Amino acid sequence: MKTIISIGLLIVFGGIATSLSVFLLNIVGLPGALLAGKPGQRSKGRFIFGSIISAIGQSYLYLSFIAFIVNWTLNAAAREDVIGFILWPFAFFVSLIPLWHTFIRASVEARELKFANPQVEALQITVFISILSFFVFAFIPSIVKIVWSWVPYV
Repeated sequence: MKTIISIGLLIVFGGIATSLSVFLLNIVGLPGALLAGKPGQRSKGRFIFGSIISAIGQSYLYLSFIAFIVNWTLNAAAREDVIGFILWPFAFFVSLIPLWHTFIRASVEARELKFANPQVEALQITVFISILSFFVFAFIPSIVKIVWSWVPYV
């Protein structure tokens, strides 16, 4: 029963993240988009620089969410009345579906534009980093405490 409640809580966390990720990732990617310059007037190097800055901001913010989910799952799976191997696949999907949803929405919107968007390019990098980081955080949880010490530990 506790396993089902834990899965339900993970789904609630994922639902909240899905609704907020579009806005928050757009906000943290804004400095990179501004540094990339105006479409049609920017150089390739400036666009790449802006995309990297956007990716750094987006990755830092989204990895804090992944750190929270991994930490929460570690604590829930450590309980005797929760089956951990059932909980981890849900944690993986809950931590990545909001980002994937944001990436799909941004890609659809970007197709309508004439010029490339540095924030959408940065989301590609953020997706790749997030997939790798989930496994790093799950197997080496002490890394989370180094960079994301402000993430609430439940």
